[in-house]
Amino acid sequence: MNLPFLKRFNKKILPLYYLVLVLREEKVQAIITEELGGKVKTVGFKEEHFSTSIDEISQEEFLEKLDKAISQAESSLPENIKTQKTIFGVKDSWTDNDQIKKEYLSKLKKASEELELIPIGFLVISQAIAHMLQQEEGSPVSAILTEINKKSVTVTLLRAGKSIETKSSEIHDSIPFTVDTLLKHFDIPEILPSRIIIFNGKEDLSQEFISHTWSKSLPFLHLPQITNLPEGFDARSVLFGAATQMGFEVLEKNVPAAIKTHDKEGMRNFSTSEEFTPLAKESKTVNQEPLEQPKLYKKLEAEDFGFVKDIDVAKMPVRQEEEREVQELEEKPAHNALQSDANREEIPQIDSDEAPVEIKSSKEFSKILRNISIVILGLLSGIARKINIKNILSLFSKGKSSIVILIVLILIVAPIACYFLFLKATIALTVTPKISEQNKNILFSTTKATDSNKNIINGEFISVSEEGNVSTGATGKKDVGTSAKGTVTIFNSLAQAKNLAAGTILKAPNGLEFTLDSSVTIEAVASHSADQTVAPEKTTANVTADQLGKESNLPSGTKFSVGAFDAADLVAKNDDPFSGGTKKEVTVVSKNDSDKLEKDLIKQLEDKAKKDLQKKLSQNKILLSAFASETLNKKSLNAKVGDQTSQVTLTGAVEYQEFSYDKNDLTALSKSLLSKDIPSNQEIDYNNIKISVLDIKNINDEEIQANLSVKTLLLPKIDQGKLTKDLKGKSFNFAKDALDKLPQIENIDIKLSPNLPFLPKNLPVREKNIKILIKING
Repeated sequence: MNLPFLKRFNKKILPLYYLVLVLREEKVQAIITEELGGKVKTVGFKEEHFSTSIDEISQEEFLEKLDKAISQAESSLPENIKTQKTIFGVKDSWTDNDQIKKEYLSKLKKASEELELIPIGFLVISQAIAHMLQQEEGSPVSAILTEINKKSVTVTLLRAGKSIETKSSEIHDSIPFTVDTLLKHFDIPEILPSRIIIFNGKEDLSQEFISHTWSKSLPFLHLPQITNLPEGFDARSVLFGAATQMGFEVLEKNVPAAIKTHDKEGMRNFSTSEEFTPLAKESKTVNQEPLEQPKLYKKLEAEDFGFVKDIDVAKMPVRQEEEREVQELEEKPAHNALQSDANREEIPQIDSDEAPVEIKSSKEFSKILRNISIVILGLLSGIARKINIKNILSLFSKGKSSIVILIVLILIVAPIACYFLFLKATIALTVTPKISEQNKNILFSTTKATDSNKNIINGEFISVSEEGNVSTGATGKKDVGTSAKGTVTIFNSLAQAKNLAAGTILKAPNGLEFTLDSSVTIEAVASHSADQTVAPEKTTANVTADQLGKESNLPSGTKFSVGAFDAADLVAKNDDPFSGGTKKEVTVVSKNDSDKLEKDLIKQLEDKAKKDLQKKLSQNKILLSAFASETLNKKSLNAKVGDQTSQVTLTGAVEYQEFSYDKNDLTALSKSLLSKDIPSNQEIDYNNIKISVLDIKNINDEEIQANLSVKTLLLPKIDQGKLTKDLKGKSFNFAKDALDKLPQIENIDIKLSPNLPFLPKNLPVREKNIKILIKING
């Protein structure tokens, strides 16, 4: 059937090629895309690795790697075609207040001049990934985005799809440990998102993160969920983000694998680690002519690097060079179009002055005409294949027009009725929870029954004995040696005899003390007249110094006081010098050494005791976090306190005792505690309860007192049945206005299935076809 008005569909559109450069910490990825009819497909991909970080390499190496990646990616393009219009994917640290920093802007400017690139915009890689995840998951993402490179880790905190803060560090000890350390330096909010998203890890690092014990100072509400992004996700995210900003559709959007490319046989995968083979080129083309090469911008300012915040790129002013280029391309006749595929579908155009559509720009107008022409051609070609026009005319001539009208009405009404009958909607509500915390003193008892009203939990003590030994270096100090000895003569000037017991102290003028080795008696002087001089009585005795050391080796002729006697009555003197005094300091076992070893042994065996105690627990039983008692028995030191040694070892057995109770009792008590003073418009998220037992103290052999701390999230109470009833059949705008009035709503995302273009965005009229999902932010 020859329809004359189809003759107007006689113009062809040239494909446009774009270059996407993703600048990562240690590599660059070049993606060549072809745009035709508002649809984008990948036709070339290559990545090159830097010798070190992108911030540390020289400008020469930066240019060399970019040039190599671009050249190999462009090898898949038709002859005489090069890409110049470039979109950059950059790191968070390269931007500030939605602008590229001056030092990096100059680096990109020089690269653009040397490689003849025309920068038309930039995307922040982490924001592109967040946007891609939001598209796949249906709601803004709150997570800890972790970029893993060979030598470094970069952590970005995402909150409701927005990048809040970014920090980087070299890898220390392990990757999870490095992430843990970086998070401690963040300006952390009250709660960290309980999700960690890993990308650029070729091997799956999920298990390594799952087995990591996170620092208690990090405010995770519960153990974070680990997500490992597939290889190439970052490059695809930048590509999709750029295409979305420019109003294009990416053909591979539903393919979850790495970047794909196309040839005349269809699509094929290739690994970024493999050598890339150029696509086969057509041997013949239709009047093939090289396209006019775009001009390089004379100035490269911050605003040249695209996607300014809160501004639609499609509505940004177009440079004169770009306007002139578009005009020239549109004015080229169809026979000059480049044919890279002989079987490519020809996309027609309609004269713009005949389109009954109000348009705001030539770009929007062109896109609308393309869509309308495709739909009309599809319908007409289908009708032409299956309906014979002569047969239809014969039906009218035979009076059967009513049947034809009925069939046409059915064909028109039935799809519309089916659409509204089977239309489904998913409303994803992202809510920001409030935190509820309760504290209460509780009693753990072996004799009293569990009673939530009285805050009592029943349980029992269980014990285990562990043996072990610990060693430490001795720290005590002690003087050893010999005491000086000698003989003294004791003189008695009294009229009565004096008996001196063994141990009587004799003191030298320098303060050194000596003691008598044995008792002695000194006779009294003979009686005499007052004017008569009589010599005192005397006797000899052996003495030993009280202190060690050569200081007691006194010379002869030294006088000594005797006990408490006056020197005029009783005095002693040595005729020969004292000798034999020696002294040195040695290391011995101290009391502190013994006490320290006892504490170390108890501490050393605690982990083993906890594991052995866990083995003794019956089903649903748990232990308190602290031991009720720790008793050291059968202790033995290899040296006594005061003995000379350099190393001391303690061997012993420690008996550990803990309190065991039913975890269901603690959960019931916690829920009872949380249910108090909850606002009527909120409800408890029982899936996110954090229970801690603190300040554990033994009262006696039967009872333990502690403080119970319970944290949970409070969610808005939403009557989903009433909500679907109120919203059925309503427009998206009405629904969003109504949902915005609900408390704690952070984000609203409504999706239709099927989602057909050109139809009004209304919710289904059937309540059961509306599904409401509640998602927690963070």
